[in-house]
Amino acid sequence: MTSIAEQAQAASTFIQQTAAASEYGPHRGRDHARTAVRLASTLGLSLQHITITPDSKRRTTPGEPLLAIATCPTTRTQYTFLARYPLYEDEPFELLGPCPVCAAPVPLATVRHLADLGTHLTTGPAPLSNGPTPATYPDTFDTDEAHAPTCRYGDA
Repeated sequence: MTSIAEQAQAASTFIQQTAAASEYGPHRGRDHARTAVRLASTLGLSLQHITITPDSKRRTTPGEPLLAIATCPTTRTQYTFLARYPLYEDEPFELLGPCPVCAAPVPLATVRHLADLGTHLTTGPAPLSNGPTPATYPDTFDTDEAHAPTCRYGDA
């Protein structure tokens, strides 16, 4: 088992090396690496199970939103998370999944820690009716830019 000090040093080295080698430049590379470290820590995974890419659908705010794909080492199941504001490390991740109306990948759960993901996986998204969006959905669900143009939700 690896010590806390060794894990911390490995995370620091990963951030430095990723920033230096990033095709997006050192600043974006650092954002990508910090997001990977943060999600790996949140989910209790090693960095090799996290993949970070820019999110081209949600480039409407300062900074560049990032998609973080976590792959379960046991089942190979992939979970896609959105880091909407990667510059702010205290912002939660948003678990993306199919919109119950348009099937586009949109925020279905806010994930600050592993138990948040567990709650969502246990209960799933609440059914949507014609009334207000249930409180179990993230605040960003209603206006997320990835909803299909014909969806009653979304930016349009």
